[in-house]
Parts: sequence; structure tokens; C-alpha cells
Amino acid sequence: MTGLSPTTRVRDLVRAGALDQAADAAADLITQAFGRPVAGVELTLDEYSLNSVSGRVRFADGDLLFFKFHSEEGEEAHVSEYYRAQLLADAGLPVEVPLHLAGQPGRQIALYELRTEPRMADVCAELERGDGRLPAGLAAARQALDRVTGEVALRTLRPGQAGSSPAIHQLFWRRLTDDAGRFPGGRYRAWYLDDPAYAGLAGRRFVINGVEYRQTLAEIAGAAARLLDPAVLATGPAVTAHGDDHQGNVWVLSGPGGPELRLFDPAFAGSDLPALLAPVKATYHNVFAHPFWLYHPQEAARRINVQVAMSAGVIEVSDDAGLSPLRRDIADSIAALVWAPLLRELARRGQLPPDWRATVRAALACCPLLVTNLLGPPGKLAAGRPEPIRYLGLARTVMAGSEPVDGEDAVSRLLDVVSPT
Repeated sequence: MTGLSPTTRVRDLVRAGALDQAADAAADLITQAFGRPVAGVELTLDEYSLNSVSGRVRFADGDLLFFKFHSEEGEEAHVSEYYRAQLLADAGLPVEVPLHLAGQPGRQIALYELRTEPRMADVCAELERGDGRLPAGLAAARQALDRVTGEVALRTLRPGQAGSSPAIHQLFWRRLTDDAGRFPGGRYRAWYLDDPAYAGLAGRRFVINGVEYRQTLAEIAGAAARLLDPAVLATGPAVTAHGDDHQGNVWVLSGPGGPELRLFDPAFAGSDLPALLAPVKATYHNVFAHPFWLYHPQEAARRINVQVAMSAGVIEVSDDAGLSPLRRDIADSIAALVWAPLLRELARRGQLPPDWRATVRAALACCPLLVTNLLGPPGKLAAGRPEPIRYLGLARTVMAGSEPVDGEDAVSRLLDVVSPT
């Protein structure tokens, strides 16, 4: 692992299962970054930390804090400032502000007050293992966060600026391209094009629960590379937003009037996020990425019935993984309080691109396709990811990225509801 940045080395050790070495390396990194001797590090190991490392750090003076950092292929070349919590707080968003920051590329790390409260993702996962419904107090808290997110977006909406390249592009376009910005590259090439299994899937049409889709996986990826190019989006409208506010980055706190939600880990936040990208991660991961198939594939295989049939040029997938009541409530909230007001205002100002729907779909499709390898390690068919769940993940990518030939699904219904025309 020579030649790697300190954050990348820690991440790779965690991925390799060398947890003691990873904890020691994290301790060294934190000591060097903040000039404080570290007594010990305890890593957080969960299914949501796909591109980050976090945990508890105990300093030699007894201080106990929460730490988190991101490390991903190509980040250091593009991200100059990660943690911009104060910018979000100044805009009016409820966000956890780090106590200490280190900003040097390859050593970027944030230290937070240690919290024992759950994240919204953990709370929702447990609820979906039950009746799949949000309690009234938690539903109200979810709506309150969506409301202020939508209000801040409208209040900060402004024209984009040519040459702007906010960090949020790391979540989308830069995972599709190489270091020189050429498509195909990045994770898309490494995870899919370099895997022989993908060649037999990329050009096939999907029929999902009886609905035929227009675009193949290869066409969806190609469209995303074109539509999500930072040079294309830079001249469009921009907002101030967190940008990665899925429920794994939301604390559930106890307030005097009931639960309160607070954002944390604003690794991709900014005042110049393309308006059509800003709500995408929260929308996909909070609404469409479950139940369980993205983060809990083994559990999904036990809970979800998936049938796959292959024919010439077509993959038919049938499943019973519809949106739970909890997910439908969250979809209604983000549609009414974030997407609909934003799109209406863009249309009123004459700033809504004619291809807005295709742009949003392209970004939605990148969420499952590029956050984790839906096939498994190259050359192996979904190692650790049961084959039916592999096809379910690819099918959900197509549902996100392609319009149906006829009929509708959960994604098209949401886009229809928020459309200002």
C-alpha cells in the first residue's frame, strides 16, 4: 500500500479486513493531523460506510470524539475543501458542526462531538423490519428537515458560474470517467466494463414487473456521462445544499417537542451545487434504495422474492420489493417540500432545462450503480451478493435511469408529481 494517501491507506485496510492495522493507521493520521497524541481508535463498521471511515477516537488526555473522513478514487485531484458545515449552518440548515477539521488533501478528517443517538438510516431499517411505518413524531421530523432543505434551496437559488466544479461531482460524473475526464472510466470501468459478466447484461433491455424500459444499462451510463458533465451543469442554476444528505448522514436527536433530525458529514456541501443534483442522493437512498437490496443483500435474499428470465436481448425481472409505507411517506415529503417548489421556481424563472427529467434520472441511476459494485468483484458473479439480488439491483438502476416504454413505476410517478408542466 505504498504511495497511498493516509486516508486511502486506512480505507483500504478496512476493506481488506485488517482492522487492527486500520485502527493503528487512523490513530497515526489523527495524531499527525491535529497534533494530539491518540490513546486508541475504535472503528465504526456498518453497511452505510461504503466510501468513508469513521469511529471513536480517545485522545491521551481522555477526550473522546467521533471522527469521519472520505477516501475515494480520484478525490484528491478534485476536492479542495470537504467539510463545509458552517456554510450550511449559516444558510439555516440543521447541521452538526465539527469541533476540529484537518483540510490537507489526503489527510482530510473531521472530529465531532461523540453522539450515542441513532442515525435515521438505522431507525428506518429497524422500522422496515417491522410494519414499515414512520411514527408520527418521526414523520413530522422528516417533514421539518425536508421543509427547511427546500426553503434554503429556494432562498439560495442563483445562476451557475462557468468553470465551477463543486465536490458533489465526485458522487456522479467522476465515478464514470477517468482522471482526464474521459468516459468510460473510474468506477464504471473498474466495476463493470472490466468484468466479463457485464458484457452480457449491458446491452439488454429490461422488463421489470411487466414494464418495459427504453434504455439499456450501457445507454444509461453513456447518457449520465453526457448530462452530468460539470461543464454542462456549471452554467445551470445552483443552490446551497448538503448534497449527500441520505439518512446515513442524519442524526435522530431527542428534542423537547419530539424527535429532531440533524445533518452531519457535509463532505460534498457547497453554495454552488447544481440545483438538479442537490436533492438526488437523499431522494434515491431514502426512498428507492430499499428494502435492503443495496446495503443488506443477504437479508434481501431472504425477504424479497425475485424471479429472473433471460431471452434474446431482454432481461425480465419480477419482484415483490415495492416501496414500504415508510418509503412512500418519505417520497411524498421530499416531493412536496423539496422537488416541487424547486422545479416550479426554476420554471418560473425560465431556468428549468428542457432535459431536466433526463438529468435527474441520470443522477438517480448513478446512486445504486456507482455507490457499490452491484456485480461483485471482477470475474466473479456477485460474490457476497446473491444472484437474484444482483439482478434486482441492476433492474432498480434501470428503473431510475430510464423512462418506461409504457406504463409507470415508483420513479416515474414521483417525477410526474413534481413536474411543473
